[in-house]
Amino acid sequence: MTQLEDNQQLTAASSFEIDGDRIHRTLSVGGLTARSSYPVVSSTGDDLGDWWRSFLGGQTITPEQNLGTIRGLDLFCGPGGLALGFTQACRELGFDFASEAAIDDDAGAVDVYATNHGTKRRISASVRSLIDFQVRGMGEKARFLYEPEILDGVAAELVGNVDVVLAGPPCQGHSNLNNHTRRTDRRNELYLTVPAFAIATGASMVVIENVPAVIHDRQQVVASTKSLLEAAGYEVTLGRAFADRLGWPQTRQRFFLLARKGATPFDIEQVGEALASEQRSLWWAIQDLEDEAVDGKLVVESGYSDENLRRIDWLFDNDEHNLPPSERPECHQEGTTYNAVYGRLFRDRPAPTITTGFMTPGRGRYIHPTRRRTLTPHEAARLQGFPDGYNFHPHSDKVSSKTQLGKWIGDAVPMPLGYVAGLAVLGGDIPWSPSSVD
Repeated sequence: MTQLEDNQQLTAASSFEIDGDRIHRTLSVGGLTARSSYPVVSSTGDDLGDWWRSFLGGQTITPEQNLGTIRGLDLFCGPGGLALGFTQACRELGFDFASEAAIDDDAGAVDVYATNHGTKRRISASVRSLIDFQVRGMGEKARFLYEPEILDGVAAELVGNVDVVLAGPPCQGHSNLNNHTRRTDRRNELYLTVPAFAIATGASMVVIENVPAVIHDRQQVVASTKSLLEAAGYEVTLGRAFADRLGWPQTRQRFFLLARKGATPFDIEQVGEALASEQRSLWWAIQDLEDEAVDGKLVVESGYSDENLRRIDWLFDNDEHNLPPSERPECHQEGTTYNAVYGRLFRDRPAPTITTGFMTPGRGRYIHPTRRRTLTPHEAARLQGFPDGYNFHPHSDKVSSKTQLGKWIGDAVPMPLGYVAGLAVLGGDIPWSPSSVD
């Protein structure tokens, strides 16, 4: 069991029990304690690892209590990584999750999301085009000039029918890899559509994820969103979550803004610390996929240039994980700040951040530790927390392209991060009534 005490109040704790062919988890967050179970997929003595193996194996979780249904709206939804983690938090705490709507300007991503989450409404459009609002001031002075109003007829059906708004606004404008528009990219303002939708729909909770650098945005979108929500009666907490500190085999972190009416969300960093676990390695997640046969869907052939094939061979022939400058392209031979580029993964360490370039040697440390190739989409999906059986090909007459798979999987939020955010916003006393829907 792991736990953290803050002012003598238990923030979170978890314990496991194996009973025959089932693994049971007792989870406490604040005053809310729940118990759920999975069929055992593996029994290694690593309880949390075995629990997540059951999840990744696509097993069905069985909660031992039913606290009602949480109805969700997902903005900038992508293929559903954030929702996957939030849904897992719901189920472990005894809630059902009903996906009311998924919105993204990538129609393919919306289809993937809806196929896997049973979403009622699919909206393929710019989130900003669906809602009317104006904000005056920035930071602590930010206020809506008038009550936000949903313009789209389908989206308007969500008013009064949403309990939580999930959102992952585009983060490229905040990324430290973006040296030209960083902090001033107009896409950063899309962050403000989230409080607008939350207020317009009457949602009780809000979960927004982004890269940690979002707090440095020159338009102060985080501080402005916090002020807009607080002025509407929400209580807000801010913080980072770290996948590897939760025991997940990827060193990714995200920044979260959590809001809730009637109660203060828990500090996500405290919940993460309370549920911290030893790091699991890349090999823990993908060792059984080492020689998985090409199927044209999640195991696809990546074409490499002769130069990149030579670089991959050099790493294996010399038993190295880092490519020396002499073997790099000329533009990198005098040094680069991205030393992991053309790098080979370490079996016994967590993977680095999975990005959209995981099938390209020159986009990061993505060369397989034992095979002369980069990661497959299936391996990357595992590292992002997508369970086997997650359907990235929603149309029976069409196979999603490698470009689509790279974008959807690489841009997704790793499941454990959405999971800990869900625990932080859902845990504790329930001063509101979850919906009861079919």
